Amino acid sequence: MPSEELSPEELSALLTSYMPEIPGYRVMRRIGKGGMSYVYLGVQESLDRQVAVKVMSPEALTDEKSKQRFEQEARTIAKLEHPCIVGIHEVGRTPQGLLYYVLPYLAKGHLGQRDFTADEGRVTEVLRSLLSALEYAHARGIVHRDVKAENVLFDNADRPLLTDFGIALSKRDNTRITSAGLAVGSGGYMAPEQARGEAVDGRADLYSVGVLAYELLTGRLPYLSSDPLALALMHAQDPIPRLPVEKKHWQPFIDRAMAKAPDNRYRNAQQMLSALNQIATRERSAAGESPRAAPMGGEPGTALSARPWFKPVLFGVLGIALIAIVAIAMRQRPEAPPKAPDFYTGEEPAAPATPAPVTAQTPPAMPTTTPTTPPATTPPKTPGTTTPAPEVLPSPFAQVKTNVTVTPLDYDPAVPGARELSAARRQIKANRLSTPVGDNAAESLLVVRRLAPRHPDLPKLSDEVISGFGKTVLDAIKAGRDDTAKNTYQRAQKFARDTGRLQGAAWTNLQTLFPPALIARLEKDTKSFNYAGIGKTKALAAILEVPQESLEPAWSRANTNVLPKPGDLIAKGNGPTLVLATLPTESRTGLAVMREEVTRGDYAQFANATRRAPSRCSNARNALATIFGGKRSWNSPGFAQTDAHPVVCVSHADARAYAEWLSRRTGERYRLPTQAEWRSFNDYRGGDACRSGQVACGAKGTASGSSFVASPIGIQDLHGNVSEWLGDAAAGNRFFAGGLSWRDPPTTAASRVSAEAGDKGYDEVGFRLVRELGPQDLDKP
Repeated sequence: MPSEELSPEELSALLTSYMPEIPGYRVMRRIGKGGMSYVYLGVQESLDRQVAVKVMSPEALTDEKSKQRFEQEARTIAKLEHPCIVGIHEVGRTPQGLLYYVLPYLAKGHLGQRDFTADEGRVTEVLRSLLSALEYAHARGIVHRDVKAENVLFDNADRPLLTDFGIALSKRDNTRITSAGLAVGSGGYMAPEQARGEAVDGRADLYSVGVLAYELLTGRLPYLSSDPLALALMHAQDPIPRLPVEKKHWQPFIDRAMAKAPDNRYRNAQQMLSALNQIATRERSAAGESPRAAPMGGEPGTALSARPWFKPVLFGVLGIALIAIVAIAMRQRPEAPPKAPDFYTGEEPAAPATPAPVTAQTPPAMPTTTPTTPPATTPPKTPGTTTPAPEVLPSPFAQVKTNVTVTPLDYDPAVPGARELSAARRQIKANRLSTPVGDNAAESLLVVRRLAPRHPDLPKLSDEVISGFGKTVLDAIKAGRDDTAKNTYQRAQKFARDTGRLQGAAWTNLQTLFPPALIARLEKDTKSFNYAGIGKTKALAAILEVPQESLEPAWSRANTNVLPKPGDLIAKGNGPTLVLATLPTESRTGLAVMREEVTRGDYAQFANATRRAPSRCSNARNALATIFGGKRSWNSPGFAQTDAHPVVCVSHADARAYAEWLSRRTGERYRLPTQAEWRSFNDYRGGDACRSGQVACGAKGTASGSSFVASPIGIQDLHGNVSEWLGDAAAGNRFFAGGLSWRDPPTTAASRVSAEAGDKGYDEVGFRLVRELGPQDLDKP
């Protein structure tokens, strides 16, 4: 495609004033601007869906090497497929050299627009999603380097997704800095080593997640400063701020995540996620879901209580202390009772105060297996005194309480496959049919089929999974997510085959779900002449094994060979012959273009009917030629013309007046094309410029219209003969003119656009008109 790349300064000026031209997309409006990019809302024309288009700032990527590196790495990022990562649809360059990438448009805002300070459960959910996304990307060698609230978007299901993933990697060269003088990233979230411009790994992202966790819990960033350098120093040197007392159970998590040295942080996202799950468990326990006493030596949620070795050591120390306390208490009592005989050690009891008489004929009594303790001797009582009550020591276990929780099982663990059947029921209820791996109904039921193939519940539950698959496929068909429909159908088919349910009622019913949805898509795309959509629907019907006869008559009506298509001639009424350039859709009108430029004979009818005076005429390429060339006008341009030649020497105002006159005469609205419209039908390779259009190849002046090679859809003289006025205004009283003229050398790009004074004509500039069309204008006989 011919293109003319502009300088960074020219591109910046262009982005400030006009919408960028992205092939295949209709750019609607600018919705954001950052340090490295402009963000636009657009519509992908082939799928008629809204997208976000990020155009990189011309100052961010100024040389070809950096542009190529950006494109290569952006395409690498586009291969990331994770439910918590916003994917990239397309990466490319505009004809002027602007780099862009296309993302899904998520209209529910970003994390910075929400307040979760009173909802720690939601904070945990958001952080889980981000850590899952980072774990996936880090495993593939990709570091985000700009994790912040504005880069966490919410989809229509209110799930958090991480965006701008890895785009900062286009600046791996550590010597590159932004215009603000800081390493790439957002200062409020940037790890100390990243702020210093050092090489970073995934632990820099984990630091940013720690900052984000602090922000979500408190509603503000941990460090605040309007000076970027001061902010970087705060991250590198200042102590980590303390959380409010009601949230101090998060403090160990924040402290480790935001450690100044990377080696003191969590090793990876998985370790950080495990720590987060421990906090979530303690939150549920504190909320009364599973009460338990806080371990001594640390409050719930502290680092001590999270260590598995702490409790055994603690109870060991308590045991030793208890023994010591009892021994001291025994020594401090008034008098210890005599020690009972110990049968197992052979100790004899102490002699009583008055021993019983023993005769020589009486053998000594043998100790019994259960020795009794003789009564303790009582010291003599002094008159006038009272005997103090014996000292009672408190039990060291008086405050110890225990709770026993009994969780009944809903299955008999002795029955083969019972555990998996119970899991499958829960997974079906949660719609975990085939994901995540290791926790889904399809896997559980396949295990049951192996362990207990004759279990009576197996066919019923298998059919429930197949029906769930069918609903997912149907929803995907209606939403236009054909890849999801295809992949889910193939999983359903394999599951039905593996479980022996291909002849079951659920699979038979599943086959009947798809034709009505496919017919609705065919009818909609036929009505809007969406050839790409028709092709996709027919291809999907083949994958889903839906026979053609079940889609009639919509299938036959959606025959692209008989529907209107670009290149068809539109010749209704008294107007000129037009060529269909763009088909109408439900959201926008189509466009038809004059097959030839307005001729001198056509303009003469207008001038005679309106008595419009000729405009001044000059040479847009050579001002001196105008000074010495004498007076010229549309009927005397300075070279020979017939009524079949394109009219020249008409001003932009003359062209607009002609369009209004033609509109009144025919009852149809004609106008000059916009620059974007003109580029859409001018974008093709024309071959030899001397043969495909009248340019400076030895001839002076214009040639007869329709004398050269037409465009691929049949429009004449787009790449030569005369340049053409466009509808867009430039600065002041200047308007754009596009394309080649008979004065241009063959090396000039056919897409060239220049700004010319709109109150006079030029001997190398003519015009053609366009007309907007609706579906009713395209009925074929």
